[in-house]
Order: sequence, then structure tokens, then C-alpha cells
Amino acid sequence: MGKNKKQQILNTALKLFALQGYDETTTVQISKEAGVTEPLLYYHFKNKEEIFTHILKAIFSEYKEMISRLPQNTNCEFERIENLIRLHFNIAEVRPLEGRLILAHCPAKLKENNHFCAKIIEEQKELLLNYLCDCLQKGISKKEFKKVPVIETSLVLLCFINGLFRKKLFEAEENHAYEEVAISFCRNSLLNT
Repeated sequence: MGKNKKQQILNTALKLFALQGYDETTTVQISKEAGVTEPLLYYHFKNKEEIFTHILKAIFSEYKEMISRLPQNTNCEFERIENLIRLHFNIAEVRPLEGRLILAHCPAKLKENNHFCAKIIEEQKELLLNYLCDCLQKGISKKEFKKVPVIETSLVLLCFINGLFRKKLFEAEENHAYEEVAISFCRNSLLNT
């Protein structure tokens, strides 16, 4: 029973943090909407910050797992980049609250130098840059890709993916063409034809 209540608290807090922000969300509101008492909330968590950090750790852990499950032995290196782009569109589609929390409310916490958000965002950047650099280096060495500056191009791709992810999360319009256009753009920009 305790785990279910704890999960109710976390699910409710995720929704509230993502939709209205960390500062605007109170523990009273979380407990009320989760259908638990405030003392029970404090039984599971020291404070609102601990709830927030717990949620961030879970989101990032799952995100790293999703990246690690992307196929590594593909027919071509571009397929790995395509898989990464599709993964981010999929996350925005099926996990919008998590995406909104990270993109909209975590950056506000970056002002606090030692906050967990800074660590998560830096780890995510490093994870994606390593993935993209690996794809580009292998693709260039196989002559699949044009010779491009690997680190700089990886940073551009990272910004491109983050921008598309943000657009998908925060714009109400349902335009599925962005995914295919993004992949086509990257294909045309990178492939040695």
C-alpha cells in the first residue's frame, strides 16, 4: 500500500511540476490532488525539493536506458542518427509531462550551481554528444558521411534535436511531417552522395 501512495504522490507531483512549475506547486496541493494527507507525503519525502529530485532521477535513468537500447549495429550510421531523432519525437508524443518538466522547469534551477538539474542536463548533453560523435566518426571513416567537423556537427545536431523536441512538446498543432522533414534534412546534410 505504501508504494502505491508514494507513486501517487510522484505521479501527481510530476503533473503539477510540468504543467504549472516547481515554484507554483505546493506540498499541500500535491497531497490534496494525490488523495493523501500531507503528513503521509512527508513520511515518504523530506520536502518538495526531494520529490522534484526523485522525479528527475527517475526520468533521466529511464532516458539513459532508452538511449542504450537504440540499435548499435545498424546497416549504416545514419540509421543510428535517425533512430535518435525518432526516439525524441516518440518521447515528446508519449511522455510529454517528463519532457516539459526537463525543458521548461529544470533550466530555472540551473541558477543554483549545485542543483541536480545542472548535473542531469550536463549528463544528457554528454550522452548525446558521445552518441552523435560516435555515429559521425564511424560514418566518415566508412565514407558514408561527408567529411564534417565531428564535434561541431554533433553540437549542431544536438541543438537541432532539442529544438525539434521542444517544438513538439510546446506547440499544440499536430504536424507529424516535422519528423520526416528533420530526418530528410539530416540525411541530405550528412550523406556522401
